[in-house]
Amino acid sequence: MKVLLIYPPYQVGRGMGKVMCSPPLALLTLAGAVQDLNHEIEILDMNADNSYGNDELEEKIKHFDLVGITCMTNAFRFVLKICKIAKRINVQTILGGFHPTLMPSIIDEFECIDMICRGEGEQTFRELLEGTPKEKILGLSYRENGSVKHNSERPYVKDLNTLPLPNNNLVMTKPYHYLWVKAWVCETSRGCPFNCSFCCVTQFHHGRYRTKTPERVIKELMRIPPATKLVFFTDDNYCLSKKRVLRICELIKKYKIHKKLMFVCQSRVDDIANNPDMVEAMSKAGFICVFLGIESLKQMSINIMNKQYSLKNLRKAIKLCHKNGIIVFGSFIVGNIGETVEDTWNTFKMMKILELDFMMASPITPFPGTPLYDEASKKGWIPEDFKWETWDLSAVMKTPDMTRSDIQELVDESYEFFYKDLGYMALSRKSFRMLYNHKFWWFRKVALSFLLNGLTKYYLK
Repeated sequence: MKVLLIYPPYQVGRGMGKVMCSPPLALLTLAGAVQDLNHEIEILDMNADNSYGNDELEEKIKHFDLVGITCMTNAFRFVLKICKIAKRINVQTILGGFHPTLMPSIIDEFECIDMICRGEGEQTFRELLEGTPKEKILGLSYRENGSVKHNSERPYVKDLNTLPLPNNNLVMTKPYHYLWVKAWVCETSRGCPFNCSFCCVTQFHHGRYRTKTPERVIKELMRIPPATKLVFFTDDNYCLSKKRVLRICELIKKYKIHKKLMFVCQSRVDDIANNPDMVEAMSKAGFICVFLGIESLKQMSINIMNKQYSLKNLRKAIKLCHKNGIIVFGSFIVGNIGETVEDTWNTFKMMKILELDFMMASPITPFPGTPLYDEASKKGWIPEDFKWETWDLSAVMKTPDMTRSDIQELVDESYEFFYKDLGYMALSRKSFRMLYNHKFWWFRKVALSFLLNGLTKYYLK
């Protein structure tokens, strides 16, 4: 069987899409799960290759027997377009990922969708390609004789160390970067034990948090493509287990992986603030950036979204990272419940006072399956005629204090306010810190590439 796995375009040029392009790890792992089955697997990453219009897509798809598409909510509109093209030329489709898992009713609503893989897909995808009868494949939703059938849920993988290794040979390495440094991705855990009201990770993984052993992590790092300079750990909470982080750092140094790779991870604020010895160990192992889910600089908002951290730890976390030569990339939500336009502008100003190195801002979005979605639907914050399949990535909902237009305008203004301030980005204390503090040794290695690309691909556009 010839199978095409497609990574549809997400918010290219918006949010994180402004400064990074990431390999399709989920598809690489799926491909690894069937590597021994003698099928022909190809991956099309439409974020790395944007040359495909409708005609080019149809010409590509017609040469395959099955098209698998990973589907985030922000890509659903484009995913439907792919499915319609495939349906027109009688090629079967299967969707996987957050959106179809948390909103499986889409297969009932859209006839162009043939199958859905709900939850983790490695075993479901393998059984499908092995020829297992569809009615026996757990986690599969499918069409048969004009009706849709939803099989029972598939249990989540208990031991992540049994997962197949990603087949990294199926994509070119050249397009992938983080802040214009050649980059790759690695997963060391899945899920999250917390339950933030806006986040669909907990809903997808049913509150389960599972980890790979440090030894397995090192095995995956050893297989990173050789041209790579930086690895982004995709875990939502990489630093949740201090003991595990310290062991990974120890092994990274033991095998001298930090001599050729730098690392970026995502963390909660309190996990950084409360563990200075861990942050120091991360720095020595080659970690250069921590992505913090800050979301708001108003404690009331943090409490409402059930984020479960204290803002008093934020300044401590940022200073601790900077002390150890690690830059901080802060993530914020615009339109938090209880916040006004004035509150939001105060947040933007505080980003600079706190000396954040980078930031991203996103409009508050009630993703399917989340507590925020339930609340927004109940209280009429989402327009009655809103449909995910027509979402243009603008603000979805209003709040008691802001309109959708207010929220979207503030998102756009946040990037202008932060990144177009050359005095802050290039001439402030944080800039000189990176140039003259010896713990930011890594910055001198990437500074020229970063500055040239930042100027030509962001500031001058």
